Amino acid sequence: MNYPYQKRFQEFLRNQQKLAPLTVHTYDSTLTNFFNYLLANRPAFARDPRLANLTESDVRAYFNMLRTQQGITMGTYNKILSQLNRYFRYLFTHQLISSYPTLTLHGQAVNPRQRISTKWLPKLNAILQDDHVHYYTRLTLLLSKHGFTVGEFLRPGFYRVLDQLAITDPVEQEFLRQYRNFIRPRQALQNSPDLFLKQRYQPETPQLTNAGLHKYLRADQDYLGFHLAPKYLHQSYVLTQLAAHRDLSDAALMERLKLDPASLLYYQRLLLKLQ
Repeated sequence: MNYPYQKRFQEFLRNQQKLAPLTVHTYDSTLTNFFNYLLANRPAFARDPRLANLTESDVRAYFNMLRTQQGITMGTYNKILSQLNRYFRYLFTHQLISSYPTLTLHGQAVNPRQRISTKWLPKLNAILQDDHVHYYTRLTLLLSKHGFTVGEFLRPGFYRVLDQLAITDPVEQEFLRQYRNFIRPRQALQNSPDLFLKQRYQPETPQLTNAGLHKYLRADQDYLGFHLAPKYLHQSYVLTQLAAHRDLSDAALMERLKLDPASLLYYQRLLLKLQ
């Protein structure tokens, strides 16, 4: 089925939000599934399928179904809610609806006791192609996957290091191409070739600070469903490398991961606890 104001919303996503066709397609799928559910399972809406008759209870019922029948993950829950929010926010701000059925719904918080997770690494390609996630967040994940710490990639001149990095994955190559298009206007504004730059002109200190980066990461954290603090991302990288290279000696691991003996022992014990 076509959901209400589909063509107008698609044009908004493409022309104003500058989302890629694949991302627009995911919005279409989410909204189509949502309205199909309402027509099949919410009698009041099915009898009179106008947006004015869509309530917060309908949205909550949909998410309850997704959790109980489809067993969606926290990350999927947050992604669907974010897409519904953008749709209803568009309708509300364009005066196409007078009520906001997702206004009081919130994303599921990340469990603070589960700060370190390696599950994002196999999903990295999908995240790199997700335009809902900010470019700074996606580049942070990509650089963390390649073993760099936040102290390294926020340092002025790191772009030279990235230029020498052998990136062979086609998705990563395409993302870096898109990233360079994204950052080029900021580089021109700040007169700096660095990769993480402030949005407003600051000629003395154009580089994004650690605290500034965290603002972007926190904005994406609930949507992605795992902790985005760079120190935890780097720990994920270290644990993944230890698990993948159990045949290497301690000396080789310390050289490969740039760890001292105490740090290596710490991560080896942590890996055993997480298994």
